[in-house]
Amino acid sequence: MVSRPTSASVPSGGPIVRASLFWLALALGVCAGLSCTNNDGGCPRGTQCECHGGTDCYLGCADGDECHQTCHNATHCGTVCGNRCEQTCFDVSDCSTDCGDDCVQRCHNTTSCGAFCGARCDYACTAVATCGVRVGPASNVTCTSVNTCAVECLGSCHVTCTGVDNCGLRCLDGSPPLSCGGGVVACGPC
Repeated sequence: MVSRPTSASVPSGGPIVRASLFWLALALGVCAGLSCTNNDGGCPRGTQCECHGGTDCYLGCADGDECHQTCHNATHCGTVCGNRCEQTCFDVSDCSTDCGDDCVQRCHNTTSCGAFCGARCDYACTAVATCGVRVGPASNVTCTSVNTCAVECLGSCHVTCTGVDNCGLRCLDGSPPLSCGGGVVACGPC
């Protein structure tokens, strides 16, 4: 059943985002302890790096920016990158991603997805139980076939929910989100 976001239903995402952000912080803590790289020293700029299998998969970006990271078929996956990165996570229990500005993040076929993303983020969550995302200004978030999609936005953003039971958006500047129709809710203008 699709629940269209309204001003009254929007604040409900707070605890979900906090829980998802907890998993992200945990993954980042593990990454910090393990230097968060693959076995050759990290993902070089502009190349595709992949981690799969086992319990924990964590990928870092050796050059900081412009890495292409894929994490799949593991229990826990985490990726960390700077700006202009592509991060994909699928077929895992928990996925956490952290990226700077101008990033593309995809999470699908998992139990939960948690993400931090900067300005102009393009985030998509598909076929997931719970998505918790915090994005920067001028970002777009799409949730499709998700039980709970909880988004926190630092600035203007658009969230599109299709086939989502609980779609929530919280504008961190304190303003109420706007219902734009067609399953779209926004912080700032529609």
